[in-house]
Amino acid sequence: MANEKTAKKSFMDNAFGKFIMNNKALLILILLGAVVACISDVFFTASNLLNVVRQVTYSVTLACGFTLVLSSGNMDLSIGCMVGLVGVVLGKLLVSGVPVILACLIAIVVGMAFGSINALVINSFDLPPFIVTLATMSSFKGATYISTKMVPISNLPKGFVVIGQGYTFGIPNQIYIMVFMIALMAFILNKTKFGRYALAMGGNREATRLAGINTKLIRLGVYAVMGAYVAVASIMLTARSASAQVSAGQNTEMDAIAAVVVGGTPMSGGSANVVGTMFGCLIVGVINNGLNLMGVDANWQLVAKGLMILFAIVLDVVSSNIANNMSKKRMAAAQN
Repeated sequence: MANEKTAKKSFMDNAFGKFIMNNKALLILILLGAVVACISDVFFTASNLLNVVRQVTYSVTLACGFTLVLSSGNMDLSIGCMVGLVGVVLGKLLVSGVPVILACLIAIVVGMAFGSINALVINSFDLPPFIVTLATMSSFKGATYISTKMVPISNLPKGFVVIGQGYTFGIPNQIYIMVFMIALMAFILNKTKFGRYALAMGGNREATRLAGINTKLIRLGVYAVMGAYVAVASIMLTARSASAQVSAGQNTEMDAIAAVVVGGTPMSGGSANVVGTMFGCLIVGVINNGLNLMGVDANWQLVAKGLMILFAIVLDVVSSNIANNMSKKRMAAAQN
């Protein structure tokens, strides 16, 4: 009887601990929302909550792609500047008369090509992804400045702008796109051989290679998919602002890193939590919204984001240590 009670208690402890580890972003979001709601009566209004979700649709889409990159044991610091360059390509296509659907498809192909360039350089010279994407980040930014001469591309067709500013059944169109991109990434990671190989590579790249899996090809696929997600995010951002801005997307890679790590995807790779990534982006959105409602200077939002990134890294390390300790205790208990 005592052993039965002990086993039940152990199961409850393990189940609760596992829930906390897998849903830490959701718990943080609930606590943060409660704090902001106590400070501002406007926060929990339907219009404000809808605005918060709408504001993060772009970052959630971008972070979903980054979830695949990070979980595969890779890094991409170029995604922010890539957003701007893809937006410029898209804007030039649209103002030249290319149909909206065709222009968007071309933008996605261009994004995949940019992502593939990162992977090809990494694979060819066996260089660290951090260094390569740091270099291409600067290259993408420079290409954006050169191609636009620092002038935004405006006068985009209404049929395109409706993607970012229109509503369907009272819900912003961008929310539908965001939900689709979340579901697509969840499917890729959980239901496809490519997704399983990417996670395996993140867990142990050398063991994955020795198992006969072409890790260079998987990496190429990872960065190509990241490029496609960058392109979709760029389409959403460009449509929402009704112009291709020169500085669009810059520094958003930091938001993506914070959201993905807080959402439960470890920086070391090997596992992914796409839904957690969405909650991570919502945390950043709630912080920005709360500071706006309180009338806090916009510069303090940058401070908050910096602290958020630091918190994400600390949380990742601490939660990983807790998970390892729990695993060791379970193994010791099983041996006894």
